[in-house]
Amino acid sequence: MQENVAYHRELETLASELKLQHETIRNLESPEAVSKDVSVLFLLSVPETLKQSLLDSADLLIYTPRNEHFGIVPLEAMLNGVPVLAANEGGPLETVVEGETGWLRDVMKVPSWTEVMQKVLVQAKSDPRSLSKMGEAGRRRVVEKFSKRKMALNLNQCFDELKTSQRPQMFDVFAITAVASVLFAVAFGIALMFILFYTLERDARLEELANARRSGASSTVLSAATNSIMGREL
Repeated sequence: MQENVAYHRELETLASELKLQHETIRNLESPEAVSKDVSVLFLLSVPETLKQSLLDSADLLIYTPRNEHFGIVPLEAMLNGVPVLAANEGGPLETVVEGETGWLRDVMKVPSWTEVMQKVLVQAKSDPRSLSKMGEAGRRRVVEKFSKRKMALNLNQCFDELKTSQRPQMFDVFAITAVASVLFAVAFGIALMFILFYTLERDARLEELANARRSGASSTVLSAATNSIMGREL
């Protein structure tokens, strides 16, 4: 997507401005291929084996997308026992539990993100057991809440509730509105028919009166025709 290309360029520019040695690789087969001087590595395509290797060695997964509808990446990390730092909006609100399986922070407040990252770096060295406990909680949550079987059961339950529950009140409002609209359309159509019939009949009588005048009809005939037209208009 063009948006992703622009975003990648923006990140490269930012890394350069911060004087961080960075590199972009389209298809990295092995971590050994990366120079040791690289501080930031941009991977445009991540093979499954490499992704698993990175998760196995990670202390924290940082998930920055905003308004993500669900997001599978945090689940992959938690299933691998890696705590997650994610945006406090969208899908992560459902998947990540603050202080239990990771942290949720406002993407507009950068210091709050760096605070968590610094905390994790310190814990990884001084208290690795604490991070490991959080990783175990994340793995349990994924298995209990988001496994294929569990999500299939939840979906079936939603369908069952829809079948057995009464129609929502809003549905009744829509139904009444639809019926009223149909009745109004029918009444409007009938009214149009009467107006059209009346217009055609009046035009015919006016034509009859005009013909009578042209043919020199008596005043009695003309008067009768005029009264007939005026009577219908009244």
